[in-house]
Amino acid sequence: MAYTLSPAFCLQGITYSVMSASWDPDREGDILGGEEFSRNLDSIKGGLSRSRENAILRDKMSELTGEELDKAIQELNRKEAAESKRAQSLSNKLQDELD
Repeated sequence: MAYTLSPAFCLQGITYSVMSASWDPDREGDILGGEEFSRNLDSIKGGLSRSRENAILRDKMSELTGEELDKAIQELNRKEAAESKRAQSLSNKLQDELD
């Protein structure tokens, strides 16, 4: 019985030590790492959620025709250009209009 519990405790200890470490090099963690554990767990959950969303998008994209994909890409590029223009300073916008 002791032989089966020992590897389980070791694995649990290693997992906690990795998860409770600060993954941000500019941030120093506390001794027990409770806050870092929570933050790192949220990061992993977020990554898994994004992976699931990406898989759904890939499935949807596989059903689209080439023409529909091109149209979607053009629309995305148009939105990004509009967002970029909104972020420009007033002087840059005026200069673009003069060009």
